[in-house]
Amino acid sequence: EITSLLSLYDGQFSGEQEIRVNSPFWILNIPSEEMARGLMKRTVCAKSIFELWGHGRSAGELYASLKSYPTDKMLPYLQSDSTYKVHIHTFNKTLTQAQKIKKIDALEFLPFKGKVSLKNPEHIFWILEDYGMDPNNVPEEPFHLYFGRWIADGQRELIESYSVKKRHFIGNTSMDACLSFIMANHGRVKPNDVVYDPFVGTGGLLISSAHFGAYVCGTDIDYNTIHGLGKASRKNQKWRGPDENIRANLRQYGLEKYYLDALVSDSSRPIWRKGMLFDAIITDPPYGIREATRRTGSQKETVKSAERSTENHIFVSSNYHLSDIFFDLLKFAAEYLVMGGRLVYWLPIYRPEY
Repeated sequence: EITSLLSLYDGQFSGEQEIRVNSPFWILNIPSEEMARGLMKRTVCAKSIFELWGHGRSAGELYASLKSYPTDKMLPYLQSDSTYKVHIHTFNKTLTQAQKIKKIDALEFLPFKGKVSLKNPEHIFWILEDYGMDPNNVPEEPFHLYFGRWIADGQRELIESYSVKKRHFIGNTSMDACLSFIMANHGRVKPNDVVYDPFVGTGGLLISSAHFGAYVCGTDIDYNTIHGLGKASRKNQKWRGPDENIRANLRQYGLEKYYLDALVSDSSRPIWRKGMLFDAIITDPPYGIREATRRTGSQKETVKSAERSTENHIFVSSNYHLSDIFFDLLKFAAEYLVMGGRLVYWLPIYRPEY
């Protein structure tokens, strides 16, 4: 997600990045604070971003690192007419208040000239300590320590505010809100893009894209889902209500203006005119487990013309093999995505063989 967002803001990973898989803390070389703030306005994976002033594998290394940090970069945030406070965050360990105060007092060598303000500080500084990933084997001292100035928080609150539990129209396989936003970020969705979901279902993936200002549309072979008919997926509710549909979901979040349309259509038989129409295709194809894999057409060798000519005829559907679904999806993306556009989808795998 972070890599995709960096490229969206014309940034990229460099050889100076320090990515440790077994740590919740990453050191990134981001060109500007403005870009860092832009990242945090989008990401749901990262909790916060800081300007790193020093780090080390022990308290001594941290202090030495801080003493070598250029003073001219510190001073704008340490002026006598400013206010500040210092927080401590420990990963995989809880410290007492006395331990926290002791660690904060140990930073008295830094040229803090401003006043402490616990309620409304201008600048917030953080001590971050990493005690590893094993809750059953917590070390006495941290594996790594960091100190820096807080810049911005991520968008973790979107996970709760867009929770499927609170959504008006849901289905058996509605995508989790967090995963939906991660997919939109992988798709590098931006304002005024056109985003398409060929297996739209109840439209969960459209909501995250619309949140970022993209115009959204989708298709699905299931007539009842598109029109909000049939049995409800919600507990203690037998049938769907008259206003349960994709548009109603977008209206619920104040995003209806980004809704283009949702159509009943077979993804294996594209209905669109030829050309590069979509900035991103973001979808979760059916796997044939909780949602059936179907496409229009009969498995009979011949179909009588009368069977398919009546006005109220319901089209016959046949099995749609998983490999065919992804082949058709990739082919569709190659034909209809704009240059540089992204296809984002979930691919089911069998781990022992993958």
